[in-house]
Amino acid sequence: MSIQKIISLYRLIPHRIHHNEQNTSNMKILIRLLLLYFLFLIQTSIPKPQLDLVLLALVIFSLHDTSLYSLIMSLWSGFLIGLLNPFSFGFHIVIFTIIAFACNNIRRIIYKDKIYYLFILFLSLLFKYIMSTIIMHGQQWVISWCIATIIILILAIPLESLILNIFYRQWRMNVTENNY
Repeated sequence: MSIQKIISLYRLIPHRIHHNEQNTSNMKILIRLLLLYFLFLIQTSIPKPQLDLVLLALVIFSLHDTSLYSLIMSLWSGFLIGLLNPFSFGFHIVIFTIIAFACNNIRRIIYKDKIYYLFILFLSLLFKYIMSTIIMHGQQWVISWCIATIIILILAIPLESLILNIFYRQWRMNVTENNY
């Protein structure tokens, strides 16, 4: 085998590795989108108080993912929530994109601990409530919003820990090659 053939084969290796990394990242985003869809189904099956599980997951993902992933997930989340009310279809896409963009940029500045996460989540819920009250002229009761916000803030820490363990920490297996 000549040296030129070895060099040409060596140049092909990074392209294959890059292709596998791209497939892995596509699979990561697909799994995140499926999780958002699953949370959307749970959210729509709970009658009152209306819990924003999709927004909760979007804030968690936006605080830990890149801007591109946050954008894709916010568009998907807004699309799903917009399906519930055709009158406000594009409104939720815009609101969720603003929230994801803000969370993604805020994490670079102040995100240090879980208390900041709860504060950012509360501000996101408040922003969504104010914008839906102003733009859609909807009458959402303050008491039901407060109850839903308290429930979401209680669920936030366990759900964040679960999502971080599933998506951002490597699962460790104690399997050696001899244990088949």
